[in-house]
Amino acid sequence: MKLRPIFVEVLPEFDEIKEGELWISHKHRTVNLRCPCGCSSLTVLTLHPSRWHIHFDGKSVSLDGPTGGSVWANSGCGSHYKIRSNSVIWLKRIDPGRHSEYADIERDRMLSSTTRRETLRSWLRRKWRVTTFGSWRK
Repeated sequence: MKLRPIFVEVLPEFDEIKEGELWISHKHRTVNLRCPCGCSSLTVLTLHPSRWHIHFDGKSVSLDGPTGGSVWANSGCGSHYKIRSNSVIWLKRIDPGRHSEYADIERDRMLSSTTRRETLRSWLRRKWRVTTFGSWRK
């Protein structure tokens, strides 16, 4: 199945998104599409460096993300696919129970990376204070 990328500033209402359309808004950092299996459930992907990002070569769109770029439908259909060069590449179906298990793992990963970033920021602030003022200030 081929998808038609549509770049917009403001996304349409969810019921206006049709199957085969890939709505992309950099302003709102999201990609919206209907599940390509035909179940018509809406998939919303958040564009963020630690989550999903788009590769656009001037003609076609590919998505890359935290699961190796594969989309796991969170509806009951169990669809699992990649989007490469405007095409849907089907992968092995995923049991919906596994999807929630993956979501828990991904949430924990995101929280731990936030903690690491905060620890690094804290260390950099202390390091800056030592360099600037010659002693530790808290």
